[in-house]
Amino acid sequence: MANDTKQSGGRRIVSQADADALVTKAGTTSIARTRVGRPLRERVPLNRREFMAYATAGSLALLTALGLGTMLSPNKNDELVKSIVGDSNIIPGGFAYPRLKEGEFGGKFILTRSADSYTLNEPPELNAAGKFYIVRVESDPNIPITENGIVPTNDGVVGLATEGLLAIYQVCTHLGCLIPFQQAENRFICPCHGSTFQRNSNYVLGPAPRNLDQFPITIEDGAIVVNTGLKRTGQTHG
Repeated sequence: MANDTKQSGGRRIVSQADADALVTKAGTTSIARTRVGRPLRERVPLNRREFMAYATAGSLALLTALGLGTMLSPNKNDELVKSIVGDSNIIPGGFAYPRLKEGEFGGKFILTRSADSYTLNEPPELNAAGKFYIVRVESDPNIPITENGIVPTNDGVVGLATEGLLAIYQVCTHLGCLIPFQQAENRFICPCHGSTFQRNSNYVLGPAPRNLDQFPITIEDGAIVVNTGLKRTGQTHG
């Protein structure tokens, strides 16, 4: 009989039918079995803390992979970027943000104000959504500007001025505080630790290790286009 038990060496041998009956009696029928009768590992539900930990770790891993992919292989088919720098890899110390929609930080901004309306006497104009200032600065007569707006500086770093205009990142290069322009001083002065920069982004004093960062800009039909998807890190100082 299938339900009979046998004795072997003093031990009781339970048949599969008896084992199933014991499982049913104990109320543990949630244990799944394979076709050959082997019990699978019982599924233990995650509590809320464990679920959030796994979800956070997975999200960070995905964002890291996306960021690395963007930095290592930016979209070479972006004609705007090509027209500015040819290839983002020629920007020493540059960083490529994930490309977002036009008008969002990380994407392109087409400004309504014409390029020739900016003057040397007015303060930098803040674009809060793009986190950058547009400012007209005096061009250095000793540095030729190429047709596509690239400015080869004396130290070999590619500048990003176009028709005397700069798009300066609003973030201080010390600890990342948002930095305002102080019109009375005609300088950017960080309210956190006092790092100070000229209106052309050059470092003056304070704990910041380098000039303010910039975004590449170009002029299309008189309109200013700022690409916040590419950032050129400011030059370090001694």
